[in-house]
Amino acid sequence: MKKYLLSLFVTLIFFSGCATTTYTKPILKGKISNPETEISARDGSFKISGEFKSPFQSSVHYHSFNIGGDKLINGYYRALEFNAKHVLIKVPSETKEFYGVLALDSADKNGIGPGTKSYKIVIPQAYVQAAKNGKISVVYEYYHLKNDGLLDTSNIKKYSWILWLSDKDIFK
Repeated sequence: MKKYLLSLFVTLIFFSGCATTTYTKPILKGKISNPETEISARDGSFKISGEFKSPFQSSVHYHSFNIGGDKLINGYYRALEFNAKHVLIKVPSETKEFYGVLALDSADKNGIGPGTKSYKIVIPQAYVQAAKNGKISVVYEYYHLKNDGLLDTSNIKKYSWILWLSDKDIFK
C-alpha cells in the first residue's frame, strides 16, 4: 500500500509540473508593410492595417508546421483547428478582395530575431498574382531558435505568422 501511495504521489507531482509550464510568449503588436493593405476577419471581429495590436494568438507552430511545400500550402485546414482565422484581404493592386486564413502565433521562448517581438506582414505582389484562378499562395515570417547547448536547434524555423490567400472562397 505504501508503495502504491508513493507511486501515486510521484506521478501527481510530475504531471502537475508539466501542466503549468509555458514555452511561448505572446507577440502583442505588428505592422502590415503596405499601409493600404487591410486584413479583416470574415466574422467581423477585427480589422488590421498599418501598425496594429494583435487581435488574437494562434498556436499553429506547436503542431508540425516546421514544414514546406504542399503540406504548408494545404495546411490551412489544420491551422484553423489551432485558432487561425478566416480573413478577407484587400491589397492596393487589386479591386477584388482575396480570401484567406491568418495565423498569428505566439513566439517560442527560445526564439531569436525580430519575428519573436512583433509581426511584420509583407504580401509581395508575386504572391498576390500566384493566388489567382483558385490557386493558394502562402506568405509567412519565420524565426530561428537559439542553440541551447544540448541540441543544435539553430536550423529549426518557427513561423510567427502565416497567411494563406486565394481569389476564390476555398478556405472552408
